[in-house]
Amino acid sequence: MRKLDLIAVPILVDGKKLIRHFETIDVPLKRYFILDNSMGKDPSVDEAIKHIINWKPAHIDKVVVCSLPQNVGFPGAVNLIVRQNTDCNHWIVTGFDWWVAPGEWQKVLSKSDLLPFGATLGTGNDEMCGLVLTPTLLDRVGYFDENFFPGYFEDNDYRYRLKLTNTKITSIPLANEHQTSSTLKSSTIFQQKNNFTFQENYNYYIKKWGGPPNKETYVTPFNKNYPVDYWKYDPTRTQRLRWI
Repeated sequence: MRKLDLIAVPILVDGKKLIRHFETIDVPLKRYFILDNSMGKDPSVDEAIKHIINWKPAHIDKVVVCSLPQNVGFPGAVNLIVRQNTDCNHWIVTGFDWWVAPGEWQKVLSKSDLLPFGATLGTGNDEMCGLVLTPTLLDRVGYFDENFFPGYFEDNDYRYRLKLTNTKITSIPLANEHQTSSTLKSSTIFQQKNNFTFQENYNYYIKKWGGPPNKETYVTPFNKNYPVDYWKYDPTRTQRLRWI
């Protein structure tokens, strides 16, 4: 029986939306992987995880939960998902507030062996809300730059690297519902913090590529003799940009 290897979802807040995400999985799946960034600070996430484990349907082989002592942000979550699931031939990562319509996952399942450079599953501005990563894609374009912390502009960075490497990622637009920026909207403190981190990540993008998205001037990171996948993790930057 054909099965998807992995569907993974990072979450920080709002467990009810995680349950809804889990309930959209209507195709055979080897592993549903939850990257719990909540640090035990949102009881609804803990309750959702318990519910998912207790009510796992037969078409999903296994639910795995990775609970972290600190939020690693979205780029860090994507990279960690890959590193914690090296036995997979593909890694599907989506937002917890992005819900696929019934029957749509079958489109991904039917093409899962035909995606050398992975696929995007969203549409329009939500194109990368669902993303299929493959070993070939990572070898060519690299991992997500974790200095875009906790998020924003990491998708622009990856799109530009796709362009620079002439990598044609497949588009499988799935019908979906998306409650945009659920994590950000869950807290006025998060919104205030984001005003600072958004600008810092924008500045980092310009430093890295010589201009804002769609107006880049560099063809190598930081205009130096670096490969396109170069980035050097800065833990002090991450700590400075933490929301919680």
